[in-house]
Amino acid sequence: MKRSLRVALAAGLAVAVPAAGGAALDCGPGAPLAAPVRLEYAVTATRGVLSLAGDGVFVYRRSGEAYTVELSLNAVGVFEMLQRSAGTVRPEGLAPATFMQQSSRRPPRSIGFDWTARRVTFSQTGQSEPTRPQLQDRLSLVMQLAWRHQGEPRAAGFELPVAGLRHVTSYVFEGRGAEAVNVPAGRFETVKFERQKQAGDDDLEVWLAPALCSLPVRLRFTDDKGLLIEQRLRAVRAL
Repeated sequence: MKRSLRVALAAGLAVAVPAAGGAALDCGPGAPLAAPVRLEYAVTATRGVLSLAGDGVFVYRRSGEAYTVELSLNAVGVFEMLQRSAGTVRPEGLAPATFMQQSSRRPPRSIGFDWTARRVTFSQTGQSEPTRPQLQDRLSLVMQLAWRHQGEPRAAGFELPVAGLRHVTSYVFEGRGAEAVNVPAGRFETVKFERQKQAGDDDLEVWLAPALCSLPVRLRFTDDKGLLIEQRLRAVRAL
């Protein structure tokens, strides 16, 4: 696998870790999920005639007001990535405290959220920025988006600030309507949302399934160089 494709694959999956399907979930009042869940999904990455297949596991756990989210990814035995988000559950959703990303051939990178001082710090640059209401990292974004849609099922769109590895960016999602989606885990009625792109932004499409606590069952990520990454639900297991 070419290095540029490996890097782009990591970036796309880091932004949008999603998937869900197949088992009854306890959504719980006022929180993304009241119980832990394991999401297993199939991943494909395509650029031109080159196409790669991969597998991923996304695990959400909650203990009282504390949560952790972990993502592990393996693409055709060549590329591996691990991400971890940890923090607390508040009335408005998840409040990350730490985020870590480790991938093959790269040292670990982290983000720290100091909600008391209202600063978010990036290990890659050594810089910090002010926090924003409902600020998420790339993993907690999945659960927060599901929580927002669960609470506002008729909303035409959502805006969430997201801390990447270097800085904070706003993600504005616009509703594209209802759509039935077929994935390896089965057929789901979904509501599609797409990120409103600005110059230089990547495209991000998500299909949220209300029957699965509004978790995404499908996701498509496209960068400005033509790399397309698609994630499709394979299985969901209540832990």
